[in-house]
Amino acid sequence: SVEQTGYVPLREFFTSRGGKVGWDGSKKQVIVSWRETHGEWSAAGLIAESTRIQQELNTSKLKGNATIKIAITGPEESEIPEIPEMTMYLEGAFQQEPLAMHMKQTINLPLEEMELTEEEKASLGLDGISTEMVWTDNSIYQKMPLTDQWIVQDLSGMDIMESLTNMLQITPQQSLEMMGKFGIIYVFGDDVTIDGQEYYTVKNYLDTATYKKIMEEFMGEFNLDSLLAGTQVLPEQDEEATVAEMQKMLEQIMASMELNCYSESLINKETLLTEGGVINLDLKMTLDETISPEGPISFEMQMTGDFQMYDFGEEIQLPDVSGALTQEEFLEQMMKAMEIPVEDE
Repeated sequence: SVEQTGYVPLREFFTSRGGKVGWDGSKKQVIVSWRETHGEWSAAGLIAESTRIQQELNTSKLKGNATIKIAITGPEESEIPEIPEMTMYLEGAFQQEPLAMHMKQTINLPLEEMELTEEEKASLGLDGISTEMVWTDNSIYQKMPLTDQWIVQDLSGMDIMESLTNMLQITPQQSLEMMGKFGIIYVFGDDVTIDGQEYYTVKNYLDTATYKKIMEEFMGEFNLDSLLAGTQVLPEQDEEATVAEMQKMLEQIMASMELNCYSESLINKETLLTEGGVINLDLKMTLDETISPEGPISFEMQMTGDFQMYDFGEEIQLPDVSGALTQEEFLEQMMKAMEIPVEDE
């Protein structure tokens, strides 16, 4: 009540999520209202229409930047190094039909804060770590840091492939139904003008409970056995134990996870295409002694970033992945390079 001491930042909390905060003095009540309509549009309807138009154009490109802060805490006796603040650059291209995607992520490391020797800096060869992914023809190709080799994993016929495809190719109508089912609410913010172009601002807030419901809906058929079988790296006798251990870890991560994600989308008033936006994400999770025998480990991450979308309807070019190796072939290649004998099956 208003008579009690202490400060609760209600105005900051609700206004940062698109709400309007007022005060009814006669009733001594805080009034919070949400702007869910703007002219002929509802906020959710505008998001769905923007998605429909983008899907009709079939292709788009994306680029963005983010600042990432990570903190890991464990038992007092453990020596977990402090992780410096990092910046991330993301670029990608997407095609709706046939489904294809290319994403490249580069994390810039503050080497001057990492107290590395000159030899260690030279061994890195760069101040950024890049990972790259291509999704095409029911296969995922990955290029890991400090290597130019593409590694392929064929996911055709696996439950996870169907789930991920359904998630990426969701129709606008399905999107609206999902919003209602999971209680996802979009609200309008203030219109903005950038370089003479007017934009709608649509805001969204995703909490832990809603995120878990969505993941259970789309990934409920997720099968670690089939995924690991597709890697062909683990010996058969170790696969069952590894699957059980990974499944236990995933269950604990999902159970302990706390996630809050706030986003703003900028929608062009003329084309109704989503051309950019911002995203703020807070993530926490914990692994207990059953996973980490030395003691519980807690992980926290804060990410703040912005993105732009462009070249709608333009042809996209995927990297050449014709020389990709399977994970098994890549492992054998590494062992030979290190002169480690490979046992015959």
